[in-house]
Amino acid sequence: MIDIHTHILPGLDDGSPDMECSVEMAELAAESGVEAIIATPHCNQRGAFENYASEALTERLEALRSALEKIGTPLEVYLGAEVYGTDDAARLFRKGKLATLGGSRYLLTEFDFFENIEYMQWLLNDLLDAGCVPIIAHPERYFELQERPRVIEKWLASGMGIQINKGSLFGRFGSSAAKLAHYLLREGMVTCIASDAHGSHVRTPDMSSAMDFLSMEYSDGLAQLLLVDNPRRILQNRELVLPYEFELF
Repeated sequence: MIDIHTHILPGLDDGSPDMECSVEMAELAAESGVEAIIATPHCNQRGAFENYASEALTERLEALRSALEKIGTPLEVYLGAEVYGTDDAARLFRKGKLATLGGSRYLLTEFDFFENIEYMQWLLNDLLDAGCVPIIAHPERYFELQERPRVIEKWLASGMGIQINKGSLFGRFGSSAAKLAHYLLREGMVTCIASDAHGSHVRTPDMSSAMDFLSMEYSDGLAQLLLVDNPRRILQNRELVLPYEFELF
């Protein structure tokens, strides 16, 4: 498996507080069958977690890679960011301030949970015009989308990706988020499932439960697409595949 959304880099946001925790998270991921992980610290949250692309951010990634190499943890770690949607996000992307997923054209993008759909649509179009392709992080947690989920079809038709959280499958973020997550799965409107891991004890990067759930409740093919193939396509900078194109669900 490949996990495209984790807060594994130490001391940057509300995820891993230190290298010890980061290593524990990496070991949990590897033991669960994850072969590669993208570190996506919160970015562009002004006055909180800014984490713009920088040499310091790359150094933090290399430090984690070195720590894992020393103990032989079989996990590839790539750099990315979970970019908070603001009016100037497209300008920041053009200036090279936003780390894309593994250096691809794909940008993991999040919004305030109370954000309105019209603003989301405007900002996503602005990012597309700037030359990147948004992967919308955990849309099942956005309150307006819980009421108007079909707008996600437009985003998928534009080539954007939809990433739901592993925890949403099991009610970790409430019944409304779980309801929308399962609806999107049934409708074939999900391109990736990721851990959105924040630690080694709660919200962990162990992805085995997601693989088991998808295989049992849907199909092995859907599990392969959402946990392996599409995440790999992101790292390879290739177009995403939609489940309903192959009736995998």
